Amino acid sequence: MNKHSITGWQKSLGLGICIISAAALIACGGGGGAASPTPEVTPAAPPPTTTNASTLTLIEGTITGFGSVVIDGVRYSDAGTKVELGDNPELKKLATLGDLRTGMRVQGEINKDGVLQNLLINFALVGTVSAIDNAAGSISVFGQTIKITSGGQLPTVFDGFNSLSQLQIGDLLKVAGSVAADGGITATRIERRLKEGGELYRLSGPVQTLDASAKRFALGGNSSVTVDYSKAKVLPEGAVIENGKLVSVVATAAPVQSGGQTVLTASAVEVKSRQTPDAKELSIGGQINDFKSLASLRIGDVQVDASSAELKEGTVLADLVNGAQAYAKGSLTAGVLKAASLKVFKPETALKAMLIGQVTDFVSIANFKLRGTDVDASQASFSKGKAADLATGAWVSISGQLTASGVLAKTVEILPPPADKPARLEGAISGVDLATKRFSLLGTTVQWSDTTKLNPINMSLANLANGVVLVLEGSYSEASGLFTASSVKVIATTGVLKTVGFSGIAFDVTDTGFKVGSNSVVLGQSIKFEPSGTSLADLKNGAKISVQATLSNVEGKATLTATKIEVQKPEKDGEGVEYVYLSGLIADFVSNADFKIGSQKVNASGSGVEFIDGDAAKLASGLKVEIKGSVGKDGTLIAKRVHFMPG
Repeated sequence: MNKHSITGWQKSLGLGICIISAAALIACGGGGGAASPTPEVTPAAPPPTTTNASTLTLIEGTITGFGSVVIDGVRYSDAGTKVELGDNPELKKLATLGDLRTGMRVQGEINKDGVLQNLLINFALVGTVSAIDNAAGSISVFGQTIKITSGGQLPTVFDGFNSLSQLQIGDLLKVAGSVAADGGITATRIERRLKEGGELYRLSGPVQTLDASAKRFALGGNSSVTVDYSKAKVLPEGAVIENGKLVSVVATAAPVQSGGQTVLTASAVEVKSRQTPDAKELSIGGQINDFKSLASLRIGDVQVDASSAELKEGTVLADLVNGAQAYAKGSLTAGVLKAASLKVFKPETALKAMLIGQVTDFVSIANFKLRGTDVDASQASFSKGKAADLATGAWVSISGQLTASGVLAKTVEILPPPADKPARLEGAISGVDLATKRFSLLGTTVQWSDTTKLNPINMSLANLANGVVLVLEGSYSEASGLFTASSVKVIATTGVLKTVGFSGIAFDVTDTGFKVGSNSVVLGQSIKFEPSGTSLADLKNGAKISVQATLSNVEGKATLTATKIEVQKPEKDGEGVEYVYLSGLIADFVSNADFKIGSQKVNASGSGVEFIDGDAAKLASGLKVEIKGSVGKDGTLIAKRVHFMPG
């Protein structure tokens, strides 16, 4: 990935930070700053926040959905958003919107139009597992305790495993979450990754037993590791390491035994209290930790003094407990927020996970993806359509509850395709009416005519029947509520095996199968491995893979059998820039140089682009692809390879 030396939000913090107004919060719905329960949101909804033209709003919170980006239940437009990964504090990496996942902790900037300008992904800890306590629901990494939340408004999201029992000592984890004054981390997301070499390790916590002459200190809650910062860069510039200050320590190597101690040699130390400069107005949402009194608590990583704060919306002192989701606003001085108001979210204003977009990787109503997030809609109520309308390519709006594995949908609204834009629909049709030349596909009424092109040409649309699988090209009219088909291609009749494709992190790998997200995959008899030289031995827990599999019904259960597996090993171009991978359905196709996957803009017009299972002429809205490329300075994903995926 391309790299930056500093993020946009860091540069512009000094320009001013404003409070999100109460009116804007009500318009946004619930979440980290909402004044009422989250309402239903459709793609046509206006931006959720409006700020004063002369100021910027800084937000910090947890991603709870997409459509565009939802942070603590509040939806923000991501048109033109630049995303960066904060793994290396000295040299930020450009990422894509496709890299965002539920449970990630992020810092962002909102411009005067309510649009996310910059978004920084932060992890509190990166390291290997040293202990697992299933009974207590916690794990230890380099001596630091990570607390798992199994329920409530923000449960810990797992990626690369689905229970603590599947972790092993030595597994490499990336942990997002809030760090308490005792050094404990309440995780909002944990990713298991394959060890590939060159990792940057990270620990976070309050400094204690500082020895400035020896340039060493320990971290609160971690009696195992001593930090050596003699060769470290202290960030931001001018910051001073002091006992009690919350810091993140970054190192190029894991801790080692030295002189009877376990020593982590730091390459950089971030002093968290100096990351946000003094500000007359600031708002923060997140989990309460280290609560001592109204005068001393934390929300996220921000120290709060709420001794003179007005408690809002029925909040009482008894609601202020560690783990509660809260929102405060006031002024920031020397790293402490002097809160003018404070509220704790109650069950009636609970955070909701929201997802808006096109369905991908559909296996069943209980197992599909939306914006890269696993969704189970088996318990959901449906509006403007029915469960049978769910399939790969369907446009939907989902509201539900964040879970450890994704989102448990409570409501599903079937949406029409974007109006007056070329679009592609694929799936089994129903409600065929030969007299009016209409049928239903993905919850959308389709109109055909005598001028509609048909492939194969020896077939007749007059013979269409329910259950036939078609691929349509055309456009949807909001005025008529109809999708007018310009061309129809007959793919298959009912009962034919379907091939699907999906990507993710492998876990629970055995001799007979593995899992990716919510998908359980059986190893077929003859599997093609890519790239050349890759074999079954490379399929390990934590490996990032792309899978093609046949979907069949075995004893009434959907079964995925792998036919091709691509193990995505880290790749770099001649300048050392890492390639990134992004998969999903093409949307808003204008040209090969201008289309989107989710909300990520992609350019695949380069002369050297490699196309697999298709060519440049095949690109169109509605097709599922996996893109390998690098991120340009404007945030566009410049494709080097386009792989057309089934399903």
